[in-house]
Amino acid sequence: MKKTTILGLILFLTSICSAQISAEAQEDDYHKHLGFYLSLSTGPNFANITSEVKGSYKLGFNGTGALFDFKIGGAIKENLILHATLTTKSMSGPEVTSNGTSQNTSNDIIIGEAVIGGGVTYYMTPSNIFLSGTIGLGNFTLIDNKNETSVSTDRGFSMQLKVGKEWWISKKWALGIALTYGKSHLINSPGIGVNELMDSNNFGILFNSTLN
Repeated sequence: MKKTTILGLILFLTSICSAQISAEAQEDDYHKHLGFYLSLSTGPNFANITSEVKGSYKLGFNGTGALFDFKIGGAIKENLILHATLTTKSMSGPEVTSNGTSQNTSNDIIIGEAVIGGGVTYYMTPSNIFLSGTIGLGNFTLIDNKNETSVSTDRGFSMQLKVGKEWWISKKWALGIALTYGKSHLINSPGIGVNELMDSNNFGILFNSTLN
């Protein structure tokens, strides 16, 4: 009887230790930035785009539009993510400035900017504040819905900086907010010996959703 009691006590203590080790193992992998990474962001974008042909004209396009940011990749070590990035921005009816004179355009006029590249994101834990940087190639597209025309530029240098904070809502999903700055700088050559210098500055406020 005594041996049975001792054996039962040993089995009981063993089961408690096993459960504790299992719980610690699960907790050790909980809310950590490891493995596959997917980030989706969207929000308002405040843009300034300039187009200049030396000795001919300089135009400015200003307005508020929408920004979509997509990142996919994986952790190369805990909290450090390597990813591909795709961002698209658009604004309709921008204010156009030419030779110091500004005028509003129809909402049929849409200016888009697209960037594809690669970058890194780093998380600071346990605050879950992140910093992100991307370098890639970008271009602009001018769409006139009224006349059903669309013109795209050559590609050139683009970059994006992003800072934000996320809150975990499950083991792998987090929601948050972020601020972003993006810039494209390129020379467009539409032909006939014309070189058009184009430059943009974009500031965005984003709602962020991440799987990691």
